Amino acid sequence: MTFAERIRDRSTTIGIVGMGRVGLPLGIAFCRAGFQVIGLETDHARRRAIELGKLPFHEPGAEEPLGEAVASGRLTVRPDAASVIPVADVIILCVGTPLSTDLRADYDQLTAALGQLVPHLRPGQLLVLRSTVSPDALVKVLFPYVQREAPQVAGDLLMAACPERIAEGRAMEELVTLPEIVGGIDEPSTEAAAELFQSLGSGKRIHRTNPTSAELAKLFTNVYRYVNFALANEFAILGEQYGVDAHRIIAMANQDYPRANIPMPGPAGGPCLSKDGYFLVEELTLPDFVLLAWKLNESMAAHIVRRLGRHLTAVGVPLAGTPIAVLGQGFKRDSDDPRQSPAIRITQILSREGAEVRANDPFFAGLTLHQALDGARAFILATNHSAYESLDPKDIHQLMDPPRIAMDSWGMLDREAFAAAGIKLLTLGVGEEP
Repeated sequence: MTFAERIRDRSTTIGIVGMGRVGLPLGIAFCRAGFQVIGLETDHARRRAIELGKLPFHEPGAEEPLGEAVASGRLTVRPDAASVIPVADVIILCVGTPLSTDLRADYDQLTAALGQLVPHLRPGQLLVLRSTVSPDALVKVLFPYVQREAPQVAGDLLMAACPERIAEGRAMEELVTLPEIVGGIDEPSTEAAAELFQSLGSGKRIHRTNPTSAELAKLFTNVYRYVNFALANEFAILGEQYGVDAHRIIAMANQDYPRANIPMPGPAGGPCLSKDGYFLVEELTLPDFVLLAWKLNESMAAHIVRRLGRHLTAVGVPLAGTPIAVLGQGFKRDSDDPRQSPAIRITQILSREGAEVRANDPFFAGLTLHQALDGARAFILATNHSAYESLDPKDIHQLMDPPRIAMDSWGMLDREAFAAAGIKLLTLGVGEEP
């Protein structure tokens, strides 16, 4: 029986290395597709949560199928490679690849995972790199490592890159529907990986290419979005400078016009967008605008704090010692992921300036919204969580102390309603009347 045939009849066991926000939803999706999945997870708390059928993080639509997968025995999770790798036919690497302190790709987690699994590899297995990496990582990092450390099996392994493309909060839907980009070290590797990911959804489109092109496609996608967010944020600054509403202008520019799809401004960040530009251009010797976009997006937190600070100073209230509520800590709407979060950056800058910061986020333990706003003299809407759409300015006025200034980083609050309630509302991208 060929590898593809074993995938089609679901007699293949899948091992997933790293059961985090990428690996766990993928494992659940493969279980729903009829596979036996074994997760390798060294974090005890995360592993214990999975064993109990509980999600260790927020991912809508994943908890029920997780419980079913665990109860049926299709999904198990183990702490050591020796109990996972020898029995797996497919091994998918879903470990973190952050930036190092010198702003280069940090492969410490990847090489540590390889160090655990390589001694247990056997001929005929399919090794898939799902983590986000710099171009050529499969052929220059992973493949040479396996050749060096396990020469007896390296020639008989299938290897492919298939970077994850899901958005947090939509993983269970997108794993079934989004196209996959698969690049193997040879044609059998490409075909095996393509068959594997095709099993997640009969209507999924599978693009077959080489490993470097697959890696670049992921980076191109994220960097394209990140550069566009930077441009929208520059438009916001221009709107403030000219005393107009950038949100309204962007909406007018986009409406019924086929050549405009400008995103709305707001603090952009997260574990992918804020690092992938560096991954993409770290070997580039020419000047590029990807890093310029990164600098612009990174500066938005400081811009937001400075603008609020100027208005507080104008009424005789310094940032230092002033109670200021920060609403939101996750890096994006309705997410409990704080990695590379602009909201965290806003909190840090306020603290550095000496403000008494009160952070609230419905997805994190800590102060309630009432506690954060009670006695605050200002607040910043830092993350556009849906829970904040129902903020009542009259209730907020009762909780806050003068001068009652708010900074809306997303343009989601009603300026007229807040003004009527006696709260001065500043909005990123909206200039003020002279």
